[in-house]
Amino acid sequence: MAAGSAPAVLRCVKALWAFVGSGKALLDLAEKESRRGTPQEFIRQKIRIEEKHSLLGLIDAAAALYSGCAALQDALQDFEQLEVQWDDFLQRLDQELQLSAEILDRDLQSKHISPELPLIDARTGAIVTLDKYLQRSEKTLLVLIRQFSCLLCRLHVRDLRKNQDLLEERSVRVVVVSFGCQDGASHWLQDTNCQYEMLLDPSREMYAAFGLGASLKKVLQFGTMLLYAEYVADKMRFPRGVPSIQDDMFQLGGDFVVDQHGRVLFSHRCQSPLDRPSVERILSAL
Repeated sequence: MAAGSAPAVLRCVKALWAFVGSGKALLDLAEKESRRGTPQEFIRQKIRIEEKHSLLGLIDAAAALYSGCAALQDALQDFEQLEVQWDDFLQRLDQELQLSAEILDRDLQSKHISPELPLIDARTGAIVTLDKYLQRSEKTLLVLIRQFSCLLCRLHVRDLRKNQDLLEERSVRVVVVSFGCQDGASHWLQDTNCQYEMLLDPSREMYAAFGLGASLKKVLQFGTMLLYAEYVADKMRFPRGVPSIQDDMFQLGGDFVVDQHGRVLFSHRCQSPLDRPSVERILSAL
């Protein structure tokens, strides 16, 4: 922040407080006066431009706010312009790198996933097929995570665990899926203390079948970065990746409920790292 900008910021803060104070006072007065007669009388007599203390007085209060924040209006315009330039740059990189972000914006995911899909048990390293985890009496919620150090993926799995009773009531079984290596999965399982079964899809066949692509823009877009900043401001700790384990921070994840035959009953492709469906939304779709 430039040295001369501090007084401008203070003036704007004071102007904002003054505006809020004036607005509350006008509203309180209007509520009292509206009870003294009929609504029609109140509207006819008390909402007039000549009445400085009527609801129309908010115009003058707002004009004072704009005058007090004139120096910051230019900064706000620059802020908005930065957002456009930031996201346009990431969009160009997506196109130049030929990432598969575009499939996230179209309905290309399969309505059925093969029970014979080859996978790896993250805990044992054994080669398995998906049908081993598709139960006749239960639906299976496949939670496809992003990189192992994705904070929002961890929070989502934690939220599922907190709502385990609701999931069990609807016969929904959770299985976590990653495209990463077994060493990374072992570290993730230990770090999160996750009790769910975990499968590895190193070739990303399941990710592709569900239409999940990779994108710099969707992961690093301006609005998402600001939301991450809120977590930092709240002193939340972000997981750190293991240097020896390669990962892909630009892969998007998703949540999919399938029946015993692999038929997709619920589909949610994340449009950003923060875009995860709630337990209530998942269950309401079943």
